[in-house]
Amino acid sequence: MVKNSVSVDVAVIGAGPGGTASAIACANGGLKTVLIESGLPGGTCVNRGCVPAKTWIAAGHLLQGLRWGAKIGLPEPHVNFEKLTAHTGGVSELVRKGLSGTLKKYGVEIIAGTASFASPHSLILNGGETAIEFKNAVVAVGSRPASLFAQLEGFYDSDSIFSLPALPSSLAIAGAGAIGVEMACFFRAMGSEVTLLEAMDNILPPVDGEIRNTVAREMKKSGVKIFTGARIANASRTEGKCVLEMDDGSSFKSEVVLTAAGRRPRTEGLGLDVAGVRTDVRGFIDVDGSMATSRGGIFAVGDVAGKALLAYTAHHEGMTAAKTILGKPAHMDYRCLPAIIFASPEIGSVGPTEEQLRQTGVAYRAGRYHIRALARAQACGEIAGLVKVLAGEDGTVLAVHICAPMATEIIHSAVVAVSAGMKAEKLAELPFGHPTFSEAISLAAADAAG
Repeated sequence: MVKNSVSVDVAVIGAGPGGTASAIACANGGLKTVLIESGLPGGTCVNRGCVPAKTWIAAGHLLQGLRWGAKIGLPEPHVNFEKLTAHTGGVSELVRKGLSGTLKKYGVEIIAGTASFASPHSLILNGGETAIEFKNAVVAVGSRPASLFAQLEGFYDSDSIFSLPALPSSLAIAGAGAIGVEMACFFRAMGSEVTLLEAMDNILPPVDGEIRNTVAREMKKSGVKIFTGARIANASRTEGKCVLEMDDGSSFKSEVVLTAAGRRPRTEGLGLDVAGVRTDVRGFIDVDGSMATSRGGIFAVGDVAGKALLAYTAHHEGMTAAKTILGKPAHMDYRCLPAIIFASPEIGSVGPTEEQLRQTGVAYRAGRYHIRALARAQACGEIAGLVKVLAGEDGTVLAVHICAPMATEIIHSAVVAVSAGMKAEKLAELPFGHPTFSEAISLAAADAAG
């Protein structure tokens, strides 16, 4: 029985990056906006994804630096995993507090509860105790890991891995996409024996081939064992070990297994059929360029829309939906969104890969500059990687692919270049500081310009 009824301009379901971006923009535009969240504010990114993962990775990078410091007399570092876990939780808490403060500042009302559609224009909360009538709704409920073998002891997914009680001596990772590769680099830096298994022919399948091959080479140098074309037939727990049996008859034993093989939308129980919202064959919500669904007035952003399952993409999708709701029609352009992976070395990319350009018959020229030739790289002892600039026949910068220390930061000057349709010659002429890793962009651009 409905106890309370509320009427709003905008109801946003899910307080992850996409939902909070939509809610803040709509409220700032003068619309009465509620944000409904069944868990903690921040979604997967803040609580089970980007923030804790990058806190771990920062610790791993620090460890690598300290080990290099042995060359100048620094002692061998040791890690207290329990303290790292506590620190990681503290970082997520600080980010949550900041987010809650921002929502409050802009007048977004946060409602704790689980929402489902009662009609194309209304929601019910917590099974029916509250009804919300809305003019527009934004679905931003996110996704969950496609958890394989979750019922077995010692098997974790990309959410539950942050509840590890102790650092494992050995770890097998099923799936060599961004999450699998990042976690492989982290646990190897921590000292765990790491085996990375990928069913496809290469790790990081969407990444430019030259870049992913460089990362794979460096991972192998660090001691990560990589097996591609590896398909799991069965999993079990035997004599205190996790066992993965492959379809070729081989097997792998480890203390812990992390499955990082894709994600699924969190749409169960949402009542999308009641609202008349269509989904694709995978269960993700169908949207157009403005993030509108098949039902007028209902939008979907972030992972649940199934475009690019990334926090910063969700943010831009949320802003696009909000602009449309506010009467300023917008359209998502994914071409200039960067792809960043916190591997070792890091990866930053914007624009198509060489393979994609060849497949579409686009003529291009590739310019390269290897990181080892940089003074900054030699000074820091981080010499692996390269910057690659792809320019069209007329010299326009089509793409930039980076494998280097701090690639996740320095890629953003390349985003500006690609977005602006800059010529490689102009990019080469821009002043970059020296000695820096960033200057490799201008040097690679000079090579592309000829």
